[in-house]
Amino acid sequence: MTVTYIQHVHTAGRLGTLRLLTIWKGGVVKGIWRDLLLYLILYAGISITYRLGFRDEGIKSGFERFCVFMDKFDEYIPLGFILGFYVTQVVNRWWTQVMTIPWLDTLCMNLASYLPGVRMKNTRRLITRWAMLANILTLRRVSTSVVKRFPTYEHLVETGLMTEKEMKKLEKLDKTTEGLHATAWYPIQWAQVILRKAKENGSITSDLLFQELQKNLQDISSGNGTLLMYAWVNIPLVYTQLVTIAVHIYFFVTLFSRQYLNPTPHTQMGGPGGDYAPVPAGTPDSVNLVGYDLNIQDYYVPFFTILQFIFYFGWLKVAETLINPFGEDDDDIDANYIIDRNFQIGYLMVSAEDDDEEPEEDTYGDTIPPASLPHTVSSYKNKEPAPVLPTDNLHLSEQAMMLNNPEHPVFSQLQITTTSPRSSPSLDVKQNHAVIEMIKSKPHDSIPNKEEGVSSLPVAKESDQTSSKTSEPDEDIENTKELTTLI
Repeated sequence: MTVTYIQHVHTAGRLGTLRLLTIWKGGVVKGIWRDLLLYLILYAGISITYRLGFRDEGIKSGFERFCVFMDKFDEYIPLGFILGFYVTQVVNRWWTQVMTIPWLDTLCMNLASYLPGVRMKNTRRLITRWAMLANILTLRRVSTSVVKRFPTYEHLVETGLMTEKEMKKLEKLDKTTEGLHATAWYPIQWAQVILRKAKENGSITSDLLFQELQKNLQDISSGNGTLLMYAWVNIPLVYTQLVTIAVHIYFFVTLFSRQYLNPTPHTQMGGPGGDYAPVPAGTPDSVNLVGYDLNIQDYYVPFFTILQFIFYFGWLKVAETLINPFGEDDDDIDANYIIDRNFQIGYLMVSAEDDDEEPEEDTYGDTIPPASLPHTVSSYKNKEPAPVLPTDNLHLSEQAMMLNNPEHPVFSQLQITTTSPRSSPSLDVKQNHAVIEMIKSKPHDSIPNKEEGVSSLPVAKESDQTSSKTSEPDEDIENTKELTTLI
């Protein structure tokens, strides 16, 4: 159950991939060898019967015509499309169910944090057991391996997962529902009640913590419900039947369409319009009347048909295995391991006592850790350089990095000209270059002195305001002339 193999392929390479082909459990050979053996036996039986058993020319030519007919129309079955789409849907369902399986880690860690202390230890363990019981009640409805392990409520009582009193409550609920509905929600409800009581007596100090614990229980109940829904609502049966029939009929057809034939050559007697009579092989101007392509060489073993069988039947076996992930196939989910792991790890999480010891000192004290932690000799051989991002190696020239000062008159004029509807892209580029060259030749006009602080324009004295107003038009005219000359 749940074949794990990636430990054999630490790195990509031929040896690792070839090693995977030798794994028997869960492999393609184990899945299809019986079907392939049956197919080869049938193919060989038909071939031997044709080669050695058909002595009558009429029966032989009739069989050959049937094989040619099958070969002409076998591609009418859209096997690749319907099988590929079906397997895609099955794999998606399988992975969704894998990710839906509830784990108790979040609930148990929150219980240990939000309900601390020895006094609440029994409450934490009780909630953990009820959450686990709800999960097992769900898995008993969907997993054959789990229901074989816990076939009755008495088995749950004997293993300590449930008490006699709780069993009577569940039996009463089953009698009320006549066994028609799942009752996995009932233990979750018990856990919610005990959480409410803990909130009322002040053991849970915050409404937020109470809501978080309730949400953890609801997530477990929701996951159980999703598993039950997937077990109830399957891929439509007609599609599963259609795919299975298509694959088997296709390869039944290939038992005849892929046979190597040796039709008897014929020649027309008495000229045009005469009857055809059989002649020895190699007779000039002879033809075969069944329409078989004589250019096909007879190699006895249909290599490419065998490969096609392996691919398509292997694909079908994938779907058959994954359509019920809680079965007993090699690649099905090991639900019993999940039960064992969740139960023990959950109890370990909620049973830990509060540690009154002083916290450990920081291993680095007040210093900052190095940029790279030490390596062993083995890991240093595979050390990779630091990541390089797209703009790390982008270098700009000094001219390209010049800042745009919108208060400079040259940039103001550039803004006016670039926004004009009559300007063209080529003219804009020339203007940009002209302005940049002007600024480079007169840096004192756009870069302020250190003494002037942040502002790029000095504050004019009151006595100079009149003169500056009269000189501004002249400066704008001169700047415009310079810009026009440079362009």
